[in-house]
Amino acid sequence: MPGFFGFTVFQTAMCNPTIAHQLLKFSEACLCGENMDFLARVSKYHLLVGEISKSITAIQKDFLTPASPHQVNLSEQLEARINFEIKQCLSNTILAIGSIFSDAEDEIERLVYTDVYPRFVRHQMSLSAAKALGGNSKAYAGLGDCFILTDPNKADGPIVYASDGFVSVTGYSRNEVIPRNCRFLQGRQTDRAAIGRLKAALEKRKEHVELLLNHKKSGEPFWNLLYVAPLFDSTGKLVFFLGGQINCSTTVHNASDVLRVLGQAEDGQRAPAGTDRRSITSVPSNLKSSLLTTLRGVRAEAKVQEEIPGMEDELLSRIGQQDLTTQMRTFYTAYSNFLVINYSTYLITFFSQGITELLFPIKTRSNSSPNVGVDIFKFLSNHSSASVSRDFKTGVRDALKAGRAISLEMKLCAKPYMGLESFVLHWTPLKDEAGVVKWVVLTLGRETRG
Repeated sequence: MPGFFGFTVFQTAMCNPTIAHQLLKFSEACLCGENMDFLARVSKYHLLVGEISKSITAIQKDFLTPASPHQVNLSEQLEARINFEIKQCLSNTILAIGSIFSDAEDEIERLVYTDVYPRFVRHQMSLSAAKALGGNSKAYAGLGDCFILTDPNKADGPIVYASDGFVSVTGYSRNEVIPRNCRFLQGRQTDRAAIGRLKAALEKRKEHVELLLNHKKSGEPFWNLLYVAPLFDSTGKLVFFLGGQINCSTTVHNASDVLRVLGQAEDGQRAPAGTDRRSITSVPSNLKSSLLTTLRGVRAEAKVQEEIPGMEDELLSRIGQQDLTTQMRTFYTAYSNFLVINYSTYLITFFSQGITELLFPIKTRSNSSPNVGVDIFKFLSNHSSASVSRDFKTGVRDALKAGRAISLEMKLCAKPYMGLESFVLHWTPLKDEAGVVKWVVLTLGRETRG
């Protein structure tokens, strides 16, 4: 099971120009880009110190020893003094100059590793899943059809409704899942800090994304990208927590896959100029050759090419002009655009803020959020250029009646340009302990091609 959060993986990622570039842009969006910028600037400094050392050694070898191919005509005393000073410089002065920033590097590296990097990993996994949600959802087990509803008003917040996808991904039967708390999926290797962050978000009744190492019934570990959102009724009372699970391990089998996920860019964003695309999936033969050890100047033999960032996409261009809350909301997650529908009536009961920020109603004068109690097909029709077809409705109803999830394409009017865009609509039935459908989760993924 390849890890995302180990220090060796972090060091390997820092060696990769594409990943380092994405981490820098993420850091800038989080208003802490100065840390990555500092490491990059000091890295250049180490390269310069290393070049000075190489130049001194090369000049001595070519001109200042009896064995030099182009020995210059100097007196023995002067030549001896210069060689002595070169020896002193290489063994003392250059090493001292090269280590000026070592303590600062260690501290900033530790800060990036413990604070920014874990958030970056979760963002990259969310980005990968969000892209798949609009295209190849089969790449991830449970993507688009793995949901649960937990009841915070009952002791220990048990699972009360679960999709077939959740049952399939975890390997537990429905009776073994309901009514238990989700912690039964955790193991000894599950990161306690991640659990603490998740618990804090639940207590604050906030939307949250976490990447957890969970375990199936068989004991097999898997990386679980967990999306949690509180669901409130019209009076503001907390009714459920919605949990969306994605088994990321189905696309992450080795270190190369980890680097591929960490190195991907937002849609429309280019990789750094001059970056070999193969570097995304290549792993250094020596994992210890991290950015810092490589760039601590005089000991490094290999020359590291400086990468120049390419043009950034519109998303990252806008981020610098937004406040922190808006910036973080810009980093959408795979499951943040959803509606929860009462199966018996097909009326909208809950919806996410992401839906209100994503869609624009064409056929209604009001630009307000979707109203609780609106028929889901009427809602879709209001956001489309045409009415929902009978075949579309029949396909959805037949699948849900059979207890099956279904995914269908539809063009909807989307912000900010108020134009029609293709979406993949994932309809997922949630069932009680007896296997009876009670709720339907509808998630919208922007369609991707290629």
